[in-house]
Amino acid sequence: MTWPLPTPEEQVQFLRNLQRLLSEGLFVASYKFALIHALADLAILKGDDSGATLEISTKDIAAKFVELYWRQARPFHIGDDTAGLVLHQNTDKQAAIISHISAAQQECGGSLFRLKQTSPADWSALVSQVDRVVREMPLWKLQTVGGERLEFLYENLDTGKQITLKPGVAYCFRAFYELVRDLIEGAWVRFVQKVNANRLGNVTDLGTFLFGQERACLDAYRPILFDVQKGVCLYCQKALSKQSQVDHFIPWSRYPADLGHNFILAHDKCNNAKSDHLAAESHLATWIERNREYQIELKERLTASALPCDLTASVQIAKWVYQQIERANGQVWVSEKELRHLDPSWAACFAT
Repeated sequence: MTWPLPTPEEQVQFLRNLQRLLSEGLFVASYKFALIHALADLAILKGDDSGATLEISTKDIAAKFVELYWRQARPFHIGDDTAGLVLHQNTDKQAAIISHISAAQQECGGSLFRLKQTSPADWSALVSQVDRVVREMPLWKLQTVGGERLEFLYENLDTGKQITLKPGVAYCFRAFYELVRDLIEGAWVRFVQKVNANRLGNVTDLGTFLFGQERACLDAYRPILFDVQKGVCLYCQKALSKQSQVDHFIPWSRYPADLGHNFILAHDKCNNAKSDHLAAESHLATWIERNREYQIELKERLTASALPCDLTASVQIAKWVYQQIERANGQVWVSEKELRHLDPSWAACFAT
């Protein structure tokens, strides 16, 4: 079946409805923010730009919940407080999902990837626990605004363990992902700030704690990337020195995921010049070829070091973000200060 793309008017209405959910919806816990965030993330990983419906299992939603809350279930440190406090995600008591995740973190030493890789039974049990909460709490209550139904994302059928995003919804999530993510995370931060007001005082870096990037752990990728890149910068192909950086090929600002195959090693100068731009087609081809040629070695070494990796997800995210920049007639980074519009030849890079 051929699905029509949503019209410009329908895309604007999608954003208006989303804004209504965030501003008018009743939020007694942060679960609804997490649910919208999870749907947007899964639209990137599992959807396409055809305008079609998209079936999503509640288990997949639950797994995304665990990823989103994993960082937030850790103690938040204020000033010289070494013990820290686990922030409330509910207006009257700690959210059940936080309790489930905190218990799992104690068992696995705090590494989500290690939990998935070395304790699949425990990972499955955690997802099942969160799945029950998702189906009991936010899934069938999300689209209630001011006492009325606003079912623009999926039908509130409550019939099982999956939902179907309506035609055009996955397309809109993909088209406006960065905007949607900023809206959700901003509202989520404000909610947590309000719920924990008496405990947080005038804290200003709450957003960084809830959704920021943990830069300190990136050094663990360095020797692995150095070997698979043969000691040269991914961008300029010149020998790397001590002044090099581990960073995301697809920028964190475009899609926040710390996945091993997305990381590259580059000179400070190249990496800082690229900044949050997408890299030009030649760099894209180099990145794809590196991951293809060293696919087995990368997976084995990253997994052995308990470093998150998922080649399929990394490629899916890359395809999506290059599609979006092409649709917007955006520019990509070539070298130093040189930017130019993305060439259609980028798509051929993925053909191999």
